[in-house]
Amino acid sequence: MALEREPYFFLSYARRDDRGDAFVKRFYEDLVAELDELGADCSGQQPFRDVERISLGMDWERTLSREVGHCRALVALCSPAYANSLYCGKEWAAFEARLVKYREQTDIDVPALIPVLWAPPHGAMPPEMGQYQYFEEPMGQEYLEQGMMGLLRSDPGGRVYRTVLRLVAKRVRYAADLFRLPRAPDLDLRTVRSPFEGWEPTGHGARTTGHVRVFIAACVTGRMPTGRLRREYYGPSPLDWTPYHPPVHPTVAHLAQRVIIDQGCTTSLEVVDRTLAEKLDSARHDNQTSVLLVDAWAAREGQYSAPLSDYDRQNHPVTGVLVPSHETDEESGDEKLWADLRQVFRRNWMRRNDPYDPLFQVQIEQSRFEDRLARMVVVAQHRLMENAVPRRLPAGPPAPPMPGRKEPPPPPPPRPDDPAEPPDRPPSQKDQDDDD
Repeated sequence: MALEREPYFFLSYARRDDRGDAFVKRFYEDLVAELDELGADCSGQQPFRDVERISLGMDWERTLSREVGHCRALVALCSPAYANSLYCGKEWAAFEARLVKYREQTDIDVPALIPVLWAPPHGAMPPEMGQYQYFEEPMGQEYLEQGMMGLLRSDPGGRVYRTVLRLVAKRVRYAADLFRLPRAPDLDLRTVRSPFEGWEPTGHGARTTGHVRVFIAACVTGRMPTGRLRREYYGPSPLDWTPYHPPVHPTVAHLAQRVIIDQGCTTSLEVVDRTLAEKLDSARHDNQTSVLLVDAWAAREGQYSAPLSDYDRQNHPVTGVLVPSHETDEESGDEKLWADLRQVFRRNWMRRNDPYDPLFQVQIEQSRFEDRLARMVVVAQHRLMENAVPRRLPAGPPAPPMPGRKEPPPPPPPRPDDPAEPPDRPPSQKDQDDDD
């Protein structure tokens, strides 16, 4: 009889956390390799990661249901995005139900749902997530502050990352080798309710709302800057700019809008002109954030360099700047080009690509564009909410009296010969009734 598939572990993660930098793939591969070093035999029951096991034409909902219903352990990459993902919540709930069923049958709590702090929350986790222990003392403070994704960014082969990775691998092996959870062969994730529904996140990891104005400063084919020969990156309008050639569509403007909408915001497109500073001020007054997508070549031209320099000299705390660059564009590798851009953004240049202040991003390659822009939008939106311009409604006529209630006429003004009311009169019965 053929052995029924029981994935050694199921990797549950939010797709928004896997944008651009491929950190989820790196963690998954490192975890499988660490399990191999610990002597775990995953060859017969290979772990499950959706992009590796769901092929073209497969019913992905049915596949996920089957794998969650049969896996031996579930590794959840916990983050604000995870808590806001409908299907991550469904996977969590369906696997947790198997743990509950096993406990009812055996009176044993199996630690097979293994939370990994992927991106730290800037507030409380959902209660259903927070009830599971996700930290052990050997993991260290850096793990708590940065999460696994942060460790992968800063020191992917470092001691802290390897320590946490090994601890996670040990927990997976313990659960997968020693216990056999009851399977759920009829599991249909479409009918499962996420336990995180209704949870309202806080802080920079929260899902954003609002409007983002996108301003483009880019060359056009009819007016190329001095020294720029590669015309294929451009079109008849700045909105046709495709910095990630050859030739990559959609345009960077369309790609930016898609990222912003994915963050829960609405967006609009404009071209940078001499009124940029006024437009940025107006956007902030209207409680809107802004993003400038800047072509380094176009920034050399007076048409753009003057308004961009004006931006640089002023304070625009809810405006982000992102300058794309493509590694195969040999012309854009010229150091003089970036030295000229530095002169345009003299004040902001010092904070370029700062991981703690992500609103000025320079030389961003295609693989990092979506991730950097998404983070920029989230940070700008939350800064805006912290300093929102209060809205005051215009004064209108006084409210009409309540229906069925007759308002008494106003008392007549006192006459000069009326005696003044004594200041310390004894309280009347009505006063006492009102107090009661």
